[in-house]
Amino acid sequence: MSESNGFTSKGFFILLIVVFPLLLLAAAVYLGSNICVTIAIITWIGIGLTILYLPHSRD
Repeated sequence: MSESNGFTSKGFFILLIVVFPLLLLAAAVYLGSNICVTIAIITWIGIGLTILYLPHSRD
């Protein structure tokens, strides 16, 4: 991705790992979906945050 438009790859990862799953989680709760879907989305957020945190903990 080009940095000239102000949207970096780190911003894309945060969007993909945090914002998108939170929107899905809100939609799942609002629509009353299955508990397995809710657990899968929460797991997605947890794994994503762990992946974002690991490079910082190695420094």
